[in-house]
Amino acid sequence: MQLPPQHLLQGLVKHYLIIDQKTSAQQCYRMFSDGNPGIVFHLKDPFLQCDEENLTAQLQPQSFVYGQLTHHNTIVANGNLKMIVVVLEPYALFTHFRTAAYELNDHTIPLEDLFGQEARNLQEQILTALTTGAAIGIIENFLLKRVTSRRHLTADFRMAMKLIYQHQGIISIEDLLKILPMTERQLERKFREHIGTSPKSFADTIKFQHFLKLLQKQPHKKKIADLIYESGYYDHAHLNHNFRKMTGFTPTLYKDTTQMLAINLMPVH
Repeated sequence: MQLPPQHLLQGLVKHYLIIDQKTSAQQCYRMFSDGNPGIVFHLKDPFLQCDEENLTAQLQPQSFVYGQLTHHNTIVANGNLKMIVVVLEPYALFTHFRTAAYELNDHTIPLEDLFGQEARNLQEQILTALTTGAAIGIIENFLLKRVTSRRHLTADFRMAMKLIYQHQGIISIEDLLKILPMTERQLERKFREHIGTSPKSFADTIKFQHFLKLLQKQPHKKKIADLIYESGYYDHAHLNHNFRKMTGFTPTLYKDTTQMLAINLMPVH
């Protein structure tokens, strides 16, 4: 379930994602980038975060901030899931948390490491809240404190973001630079600092998310091939290559998966 933020938090929060899933056995999930960082509050048992490269696993903190994902991850639920995910705007780590976004790429930072006792008090209040709405109200009071001390985005960066979203990510860097009053090097530096990735990588993620949204709306009887060109891919091979790179799966497997927790969080069987 998605819930919008109050208007004072627009520009910081995209939406709240409420996940409440009952499971009787251990379940693996695949998570991949949606182009946004976020804050997670576990209300029950946290996920086990798997490091597939080093063959290790570590329990996630009860509450944490995460940065951009540059590759897909596997996480494991050992019991019932209940969590609130604050999905932030792509640049929020830079503007509202005053952090160079690339420093948090593929990292989870316990909230108490950033905010100390304030974060511990916040977690306790959320856990004792009687309703999800009350918990979100507590979170919003915490986030409103970040609004007053935010950094402001430059007009050229805002224009770059607007163009990428307007074109659903289907725009080349060359075409961006024809419009923006900046060099490619300046654009790369701003995206790395503000968002954590290159402008091309970010545009690719937005294009991929556009394809996933079209796929979810598509009647099941229609073919994936019908969406390829509409989503900015050259052909089926181009789509499959990008899909595997982003998720580790094929488009068909993704479409046939049930019990998705979010558009970028799916069970692995």
